[in-house]
Amino acid sequence: MPETNRSVTETGYFVTGGTLRHDASCYVERPADRQLMSGLLSGEFCYVLTSRQMGKSSLMVRTAGRLRNLGTDVVVLDLTAIGLNLSAEQWYDGLVVRMANQLRLEDELEEFWTGNARLGPLQRMMAALQQVVLPKLAVRAGQSGTPSGSPSNGVRLVVFVDEIDTVRSLPFSTDEFFAAIRECYNRRAIDREFNQVTFCLLGMAVPADLIRDPRMTPFNIGQRIELTDFSELETAPLESGLDSRLAQSGRDRSHSGRMMKRVLHWSAGHPYLTQRLCKAVVDAELSLHSALSSEQFIDRLCEDLFLSSRARERDDNLLFVRERLVRTEKDLAALLGLYELIWKGDSVKDEEENPLVEELRLAGIVRASAGLLTVRNRVYFQVFDPVWVKANKPEAEVEKPGGERVVMLGSCSMGRAPGNDIVLTGDKVSRRHAQIQRQHGNEFWLVDLGSSNGTFLNGRRVTQPVLLGDTDQIEIGQFRLVFRQSSRPKRKLAGESSSEKTIVDLRL
Repeated sequence: MPETNRSVTETGYFVTGGTLRHDASCYVERPADRQLMSGLLSGEFCYVLTSRQMGKSSLMVRTAGRLRNLGTDVVVLDLTAIGLNLSAEQWYDGLVVRMANQLRLEDELEEFWTGNARLGPLQRMMAALQQVVLPKLAVRAGQSGTPSGSPSNGVRLVVFVDEIDTVRSLPFSTDEFFAAIRECYNRRAIDREFNQVTFCLLGMAVPADLIRDPRMTPFNIGQRIELTDFSELETAPLESGLDSRLAQSGRDRSHSGRMMKRVLHWSAGHPYLTQRLCKAVVDAELSLHSALSSEQFIDRLCEDLFLSSRARERDDNLLFVRERLVRTEKDLAALLGLYELIWKGDSVKDEEENPLVEELRLAGIVRASAGLLTVRNRVYFQVFDPVWVKANKPEAEVEKPGGERVVMLGSCSMGRAPGNDIVLTGDKVSRRHAQIQRQHGNEFWLVDLGSSNGTFLNGRRVTQPVLLGDTDQIEIGQFRLVFRQSSRPKRKLAGESSSEKTIVDLRL
């Protein structure tokens, strides 16, 4: 059996989901590989912030292996491995423990950590880096024959911090953690010792997410590494992985090129979609290879994997994109409205300062081309079409007395004061009387804001947040308003009115 065939059929040449080994044959090198390696070796603080399943962690593993081969010490801190239900003390201790294990400094860092309990956890961690880690690594380098000063490339230690978006779920703010990383960079101007360490941050976020407190300086340092989709030239390793399977089916290996082109026709080089289709080619029955043309074969696989109704509810990537969009913290109606314009081919600029554009990019559903946004690939174009947008867009309105309708794009305040979204002038209406608030995509909840005369829904007084349904009637003073939501039919359980559906964690 040829060597390539063993790799494909016995050990699994293609990998979908998860992190690739540093020596994986199906790894596709992109410009980001060279940019990240060059940036870290020159001491740059780098960040790779993009959507999921783009190969961030695989890039990190491969780069870490190359750095180690050059004699640079590497620490990889995967924040998902530390946990979420922790105190700040436990979380920072977890970071130090992992650093100690990877640098073989367990005893030294344990002694420092317990001996400096008077310091706060972040201060203790950064002090351990400066007073224990860097000096010990310098001594170790001298013992191995490397000068005890800074190494020739200027960097002795590279710290990768992966899955940084998980910090949003911690019960405490991590603004100071990222501020401390920024301080390591700024300290280089007065302390040359900090030239020996650099950081690489990876995750699904934007720089503005790292430090959210407006009283603190934003995270404004470092080199952004852009992870692009695979180009046709870059997919040569994947094409070679198809060769042996084609030989088994009796086809000329030249068909692998045609298949790869058709894969890219659908995936446009999206790492996960491309690897998934290639793996499906290898796993498919040999009879399918011989019965269909290369293009028909790939189209058939694409339908089964991504485009069918069943596939749309099962594929991890499609589910992630969908959930990221419909559960956004941004204005869902505006977000899907902007996406629909892009789908239709309107000229929408790639504006980094536009939070809706950033949200679409983090969902991974769009890409930039010549300064304009387009749907990222044909799979997404077919799955997330205007029919899908309409089904998920919150088409809710409030009908005022007289028939005028107010479109619900987010929260809507009602009361006597002029600043309300719906102004109701009456002696039984409080200045800020009630509010309708969107939650979890297209759910709308009615909240009484402590009004003097109360808010009524379908004749019952509202005493806690209540989920609204189509044609529900809201009474405020002498005014009667009707809530309408065509895309979400009114739900009613036997013996239960909609006013009995409540939410506990509504954020006012």
